[in-house]
Amino acid sequence: MAKIETNLSNKDKVTIAVVLFVGIVFVFCWYAIRPTIMSIRSLSDDIEQARIVEAQSRGKVMSLTSAEAVFGRVTSDLADSTDDYYDVMTSSRLDHMATNYVLSFGLFPEDLYISMQGTPVDETPYLYSQAALDQANMTPAPTPEPDPVLTTPAPGAAVDGTDNQAESTQVVSLFVPYNQARDVATATQNSGVYAADLTLVMTGSESACQALIDDLCSKHSLRITGFSWLPVDPVERANEESGTVELVQPDYVRLQVNVRLYMADVADYASLVSDAVQAAGAEG
Repeated sequence: MAKIETNLSNKDKVTIAVVLFVGIVFVFCWYAIRPTIMSIRSLSDDIEQARIVEAQSRGKVMSLTSAEAVFGRVTSDLADSTDDYYDVMTSSRLDHMATNYVLSFGLFPEDLYISMQGTPVDETPYLYSQAALDQANMTPAPTPEPDPVLTTPAPGAAVDGTDNQAESTQVVSLFVPYNQARDVATATQNSGVYAADLTLVMTGSESACQALIDDLCSKHSLRITGFSWLPVDPVERANEESGTVELVQPDYVRLQVNVRLYMADVADYASLVSDAVQAAGAEG
């Protein structure tokens, strides 16, 4: 067998061996170790994104719990604040109701004037009432600062105070903006409450008229804006003894009362949401 002879020195042979070894190591690292490193980096990025999503989800769950409580509070407050109001009625229904109301006191209804408002009532408090004073002294409420809530790191995750720490979620109770909105509310245009101004003119005994006024004052669904005792014309009465006709003052009085009646049709939001949830569940 022929032996290959070269003019390479031992130093050249060592150099070639080193270069070949480095090349083999490089090829091994490029095709074997590099994909593993890239996979580890990608996995680390996915883990970090998962932690961020987890923190966001925790915040959303906490907000959802608060939203459910606020929704129950809002619907309860809305129902309580409008429970005494009348349903929204037409002028004919108001006429029928007011006439029967006057007759129930034994009074005779003479005239009835109704003025309907097509938009929610724009009401202002009485100038010297406590509500007017509170509104005049009202100061803007401070902006609520969210409370930081740290999420729990995943099991086995390193917490070094830098990039490996779980993200913190800024959470603020939804009751804060709701209570602020209630405290700073000064207008009624968005209340959904409508008003009808009624002027009732009736005749009857003074005691019956006074009883009607007292009853109107006890109702939360309306407000007396004014009343007056109107003059009553004398009536002719025959005098049997003298055979003449005399003008005498009748034994009844005439009363005019101005009333603002409040009406509201508030939807049952709790039932609507429940029906929507059931419908979504059925479709899913």
